[in-house]
Amino acid sequence: MKTISLITVYNNMPLLDDMLKTAEQQKNVEIDYIMIDNRNGRFSSAAAALNYGIKQSKGEVVVFLHQDIEFLEPDVLEKVYDFAVNNKYVIFGSAGVEDKDSNKSPKFFSSMAEGEERTRYKTAVKPEYVFTLDECFIACHRECLEVVSFDESVCDGWHLYGADLCLQAHISKELKVMVIPMDICHRSHGNADESYLKTQNKLGRKYHKYFKYINTTNGYVFTNKFLQIMQSIYRKFRY
Repeated sequence: MKTISLITVYNNMPLLDDMLKTAEQQKNVEIDYIMIDNRNGRFSSAAAALNYGIKQSKGEVVVFLHQDIEFLEPDVLEKVYDFAVNNKYVIFGSAGVEDKDSNKSPKFFSSMAEGEERTRYKTAVKPEYVFTLDECFIACHRECLEVVSFDESVCDGWHLYGADLCLQAHISKELKVMVIPMDICHRSHGNADESYLKTQNKLGRKYHKYFKYINTTNGYVFTNKFLQIMQSIYRKFRY
């Protein structure tokens, strides 16, 4: 049987229940549910919670997904499993952006629906190589997790832990990063709050030797410290 681990950190039971109802409709896979209850603030960061979840998981393929994901077709996880097994050294997801060296609107790749209105993106009709992935849904073969892991020091909150995983993959030279077409819905929209911007700057400092810019699905950051300061001043006055 195709065994796949679903790892979710949750603090909202109705959203989780909706996700689980659609997960239970998935066919031809055995699901190893790792549902991490954070309603009491047991974990202070997604990275810490997901690293804990990895240790509990048993699936050959591992999926990290938000509590507000819904599966729109019954074969989503079977396709995810098959892609992972046939591409053991690829970290992949439902949405991501290309271009590591430019801050000029990198192309967004996705085929998922988003928001309660279920707006459908149609920019990924086949697997595409990308620079970073959105955290709402990320998957890989377990062997990838022998090369990369979630950084609990830099990503000490609830943002950009997936982007960091992708950057580790690029630097390793062993792993690739891709978006694949996926029939899921992410019921909320991403937000770039103050904690996001702080983590973004930390991520830039971590990778300043490797990249000039770091592009993510919620924007970009310079990795040069001086340019980061100027960017922060600009954002403060603009927003």
